[in-house]
Amino acid sequence: MSACRTLPVPTRRALAAVALLLAAMLPARSSLQAQGMPADTREAQNRAIDTLGHVLGLASAPVEVVEFMDFGCSQCANFTQQSFEPVYREFIRTGQVKWRTIPFVLGRFRHAALAAEAGECAAEQGRFLAMHEALIAQQREWSASDAPQPIFARLAKESGANPTKYADCVRTQRMRSRVIAAKDLALRLQVYGTPTFVLQRQRRVLGAVPTDQFLEMLRREVAEARR
Repeated sequence: MSACRTLPVPTRRALAAVALLLAAMLPARSSLQAQGMPADTREAQNRAIDTLGHVLGLASAPVEVVEFMDFGCSQCANFTQQSFEPVYREFIRTGQVKWRTIPFVLGRFRHAALAAEAGECAAEQGRFLAMHEALIAQQREWSASDAPQPIFARLAKESGANPTKYADCVRTQRMRSRVIAAKDLALRLQVYGTPTFVLQRQRRVLGAVPTDQFLEMLRREVAEARR
């Protein structure tokens, strides 16, 4: 399995380096800059996941998968383009899995922070899934561009978002706090690479696992949840 990584080893020195990197990624102030941040309780982490995640599937599904992804990560693109549709057909559409996606910024991909904001601005109009797919499909185009915002605006319009409302969202930067909060959460949960999948808020799987293996893993999760 392959993943886009930011930290090879979760050491205290590495955590400090990531905190500095994340604080520099966006101009808005991040809670990572506060000294002596207390350890999260499980309840606080769950509230953050519930607030930040974009959900597909039934709330009553026996299995939940939380996907942490970065729009600039090639392995996230591989998973989305190769594995997600089979997962959706077998598990999400049938009510067996609730899928929650949390985009965050690893800090190593060009324009990824702006892409995350674009995704959140589309999500504000209920167009997250379509925008997610568009950003992944056009990853090479916007990441290579010196002017990505017009590309994001075009993708948002093609995804069904109202152009005027989308432009206002980008101009006011009102989704920036969500992007920062997602990065904070990923750091607190020690998510060092993407995609990372958290099953039932307990077990995690790092990397774009081959489709057949991922499907089999979910089959076991569903069977265990129904016992």
